[in-house]
Amino acid sequence: MLIEVIYRGLFSIVDFSFVKKILVDAREVYFTSPDVNSPIIFNSVVSIINSNDYVDLVINTDCLKIKNKIVPKVFINIGRNNEEIEVLLFFDSKDLKESNEKMNIDYIRNWTIEFHRQYNFEYYICQIDNADEGEYYFDSNGTGYLYNNLI
Repeated sequence: MLIEVIYRGLFSIVDFSFVKKILVDAREVYFTSPDVNSPIIFNSVVSIINSNDYVDLVINTDCLKIKNKIVPKVFINIGRNNEEIEVLLFFDSKDLKESNEKMNIDYIRNWTIEFHRQYNFEYYICQIDNADEGEYYFDSNGTGYLYNNLI
């Protein structure tokens, strides 16, 4: 099941140290905005995010660690629009290899809550790819329609 986990927060309070961990195993990293010619390493990424009001950073990785599991083929997008930060992670929940989809989503939910607290995000949501409003498994406020229908 292709899902999106989205975190939202304020630039001034989000802790960007998670980017360093993601960059270690990234196979592709680039900015779509601003146009960047410097090497894409942690210090330069944080500097670019800090010095621009609008940022769009794309990271593809084959090794995203979610708690004790490695998830392959994760697309990550980090965006800044003035004071707002959004981090999107796109992957297949089945790659967690729990015994059923409900257990996969529960595993992601536990990790999402930890990640949200550790890096100071204000809001999070886990939804299906290209979800309509109301089509989500869980968010900061609790479970949604899709979660309640998992077996």
